[in-house]
Amino acid sequence: MLRPLPVTLAAATRGEAVDTVYASGVVEYVRQARIAPVVTAPIRQVLVTEGQAVAAGQPLAQLEDGPQAATALQLEAQAGLARAAARRIARLYAVGFAARAADEDARSQVDAAQQAARSARVRLEDYRLRAPFAGQVLRREAEPGDLAAAGVPLFVVAVPGALRVTAGVDERDVGRLAVGREAVIRADAFPGQVFASRIAEITPQGDATGRVFRARLSLDPATVLRPGMTVEANLVIARRPAAILVPTPSLREGAVWIAAGGRVHRRAVTLGVQGAERTEVLAGVKVGERLVLDPPADLKDGDRIAPRPEPGR
Repeated sequence: MLRPLPVTLAAATRGEAVDTVYASGVVEYVRQARIAPVVTAPIRQVLVTEGQAVAAGQPLAQLEDGPQAATALQLEAQAGLARAAARRIARLYAVGFAARAADEDARSQVDAAQQAARSARVRLEDYRLRAPFAGQVLRREAEPGDLAAAGVPLFVVAVPGALRVTAGVDERDVGRLAVGREAVIRADAFPGQVFASRIAEITPQGDATGRVFRARLSLDPATVLRPGMTVEANLVIARRPAAILVPTPSLREGAVWIAAGGRVHRRAVTLGVQGAERTEVLAGVKVGERLVLDPPADLKDGDRIAPRPEPGR
């Protein structure tokens, strides 16, 4: 007669199962802008410092705009000449010494000259960088004499105090998320601490290359997290407070081994939320049933067992 196989048993229990989606992200300001010029030109003057508060529309830097300013003056002068010529022709037309076509042509030339002058004045604004909204200068990458390149940010301006996490979510999981659901955030900078959050926004379009969508997670205004920190987030899909839980080590190939009457019986189970220590079972196990931990590879249905003392007893 074969000797009973020594095994360790543990009971299925009832507890909370939390279904989550994992994501990693970065802490950032809710409102932040990177300000870059739209023209390439040397920097004539930098008007702000890092950490400085700025108002909406406040100038941050002035680029060399000499050639553009000269063009604007020239076009303004041409517009003035066109207006003067149009007035002369209008007087002549009024007393019958000029044709109507000449008067209309002069008016058209005035309109074209004035439009060109206005466009030149507007383009002068391309040489001045302004704050898009009231906030604080977080970064300044500009010094007088540097060559500013079109499209390369020179300043970062943000509204201080309002932070969020932008996290990347796998496209396979984004359909399970919803705005308003809770999230739990952890950061290596604060080991052992968890930060409560909620999903504030899910971007409607994903990144086809990385196959991820962005989820914006709100943060408490008093959070100790800082912009630029990397974090890990568990986005809660559902909480089931009365779930049946089994020790994860009792699972093998989608089944557990139930101990009863000194023998074991293999039973297939339907799994829910899986964790490192406990796993939810949706069907196949009842609360209180005793399961074999770390089932031996050669364990067979109906084998006799000799239970060892349970850990901690």
